[in-house]
Amino acid sequence: MIEKFIQAGILNPQDSGTLEAISNSTGANVIFVDATFVLPTSKENISENYITNRIPNARFFNIDHIKNIESDLPHSLPSKQFFEETLSNLGIKNTDIIVIYGQHGMIMGPARLWWMLKGFGHKNVLVLNGGLPAWKELGNEISNDTPKQPKKTKYVAQSFNTNILATLEEMIEISKSKAQTIIDARPQNRFTGETPEPRPNMRSGHIPNSINVPCSQIINSDGKLKNTTELELLFSNADIDLNNHNKKIMTTCGSGITACSLMLALHHIGLYNVAVYDGSWSEWGSKKSPTEIEQSKK
Repeated sequence: MIEKFIQAGILNPQDSGTLEAISNSTGANVIFVDATFVLPTSKENISENYITNRIPNARFFNIDHIKNIESDLPHSLPSKQFFEETLSNLGIKNTDIIVIYGQHGMIMGPARLWWMLKGFGHKNVLVLNGGLPAWKELGNEISNDTPKQPKKTKYVAQSFNTNILATLEEMIEISKSKAQTIIDARPQNRFTGETPEPRPNMRSGHIPNSINVPCSQIINSDGKLKNTTELELLFSNADIDLNNHNKKIMTTCGSGITACSLMLALHHIGLYNVAVYDGSWSEWGSKKSPTEIEQSKK
């Protein structure tokens, strides 16, 4: 039965009891992980928020710290070894069922960890639909005591699945050839170049021949993912061919975070031939990048 949840990619808070029953029958632990991310312009302290307002026994995955520390890009994929060390220190095992959530919902951070875990070969990983607000809305328990240090494990990751990872070189070729579809998750005014980027030394605009589907459009007003019919309509209205499963879709955003949310939404409607451009606009739009940009394409 766990396969049904994994196939969908998300867990509705009201189904957490069913997941617990699956855990009891299989012996696999359910581990909740807070993977909240906020833009660099935010003054919010998400680490402190986690301590005072979290799902019981949840672990905190800091996307700003768990990355390729040798890269000058803000959120490059961490090495296999660093990822293994991080999950081991969080007390996570390969057999665990991991449910990822965000403090404000599900599009700013949780899908990024979902993508990383899938890429490194973790089998059972889900995103909590609606995040912490949806969890609290049902009256579920919240912890605000000092988190206990989990017992260290020995997590073993696989080599990252390059089928779901896109590089700058690949994106340059795709932008020119239009052989694959490129979807940008940034807000429209950043996509068109009307609004400057939140990071310094960046040009404004978008990758030539890319399509804009802001990540905010994949959720409803309650912060939960739109249903499959609504998502299919959203992508179809953006002129994305949902019937051609051989044409790969590349997702991009500001730094590789919300691009993963688009991948999750596409996964939810049965489109699995998707890759995330890890460098995203932080790489493509950098003033020192040799890439070409477009503006004012709505």
